Amino acid sequence: MRRIDLNLLTIFDAIMTEGSITRAAARLGMTQPALSNALTRLRRLVDDPLFIRVGNKIVPTPRAEALSLPIRQALDLAERALSGHPADATRDETRIFTLALGDTGETIALPRALEKLRREAGATPHLQLKCAPPHTIAEELGSGAVDLAWLAFPPRLRDVSVEPVIQDEFVCMVAEEGAGKEEMTQERYFALDHVGLVPEIASEEHGFGAWRKRRKILMEVHNYALLAMFVATAGLAATLPSRLAQHYATTYGLAVHPLPFDAPPAIIYQAWPRGLTEDRTHIRLRRAFRVAAR
Repeated sequence: MRRIDLNLLTIFDAIMTEGSITRAAARLGMTQPALSNALTRLRRLVDDPLFIRVGNKIVPTPRAEALSLPIRQALDLAERALSGHPADATRDETRIFTLALGDTGETIALPRALEKLRREAGATPHLQLKCAPPHTIAEELGSGAVDLAWLAFPPRLRDVSVEPVIQDEFVCMVAEEGAGKEEMTQERYFALDHVGLVPEIASEEHGFGAWRKRRKILMEVHNYALLAMFVATAGLAATLPSRLAQHYATTYGLAVHPLPFDAPPAIIYQAWPRGLTEDRTHIRLRRAFRVAAR
């Protein structure tokens, strides 16, 4: 232990939390080269790369995932000891966070995030799900009425922090019978009867342009769960992000096809009030959802 620079643990934890060398350096007040040099030392110490680059982001290795919790616990213990509250290393204040996650967050990430939070030391924050119109979420983030949101577009507010957590692609989902067994050509796609989201919810499809208007939309619903149900029960077609489509396809026995035209990516952003950025429990919450989104 005498030869280990304990500052390396703080650096490791910052990279795990931020998911970015650049953001971790900014958070710690370090230059990016200095943080990269420290990471190199830590890699040598544990004989593992810890973080690897996949596309435009870095992903923790299994070794880094295994180290994450004990290092966080060690830092929490040191923090409590120095703050004068060392008695219970697992003590954590009861917190209630209001979340606005939308279909993707609730269906794909929430169960895995809860599982991760329950495995960690300390009390799991109490979570309240909030269903609110998309056009009010940014305002509620700014006012503090919502503590964490998943959005199709990043809010442009000074008091709100944002990070991308999912980049997906849109696909077409149909019933297995009939169209489910045939190639999805443009001609077939526009000949099908579709169920879609109501316009105020369908902001994820921004950039579809004329493609969206050409669909024969027979029904509009307020969430993807209802959309999938009508694909299964009414034989309609639907356009939705791939990860949600695969989930519902497994649930209802539906077929999923690539879109027969170029479409914008389906990106989900995680946003929170900037005042919670350094909040230790909120950091745990954001990290759990970030991991669950992979």
